[in-house]
Amino acid sequence: MKYKFSKTFIILISIILMIFIYYYGIERFLAIKHFDDYMNAQNVNAEYIESKVLLKDWKMGGYKMIVHYSNNKDYTYTYHYDLTTHKRNEERKYHVVNLEIVKGGRVLDAVYNSNIKYPPIN
Repeated sequence: MKYKFSKTFIILISIILMIFIYYYGIERFLAIKHFDDYMNAQNVNAEYIESKVLLKDWKMGGYKMIVHYSNNKDYTYTYHYDLTTHKRNEERKYHVVNLEIVKGGRVLDAVYNSNIKYPPIN
């Protein structure tokens, strides 16, 4: 009985450890890499980044990065990374980064606002 309990315990701990390594190691690394790629495509200069916060998004999945730029202080840029998309009637995409821009608590559409320095990339 002792042997069976310890074997089950070791398997359970191993599974929990693999899940932890995936969510906080591999997926976090991929998110940071793709955030950096996206910001490079936007021509963001790193010296203008005032603050950058990376959070695990348990509600929507993936990671989100909240960025404030010193040359565009009125806006909050929220980048959301997801490993795959799963929208109905659309082709599956991998390593997707979406951008949401907020000013004064309202989400903005970059097409209608010319003051946005770093518009979303489609």
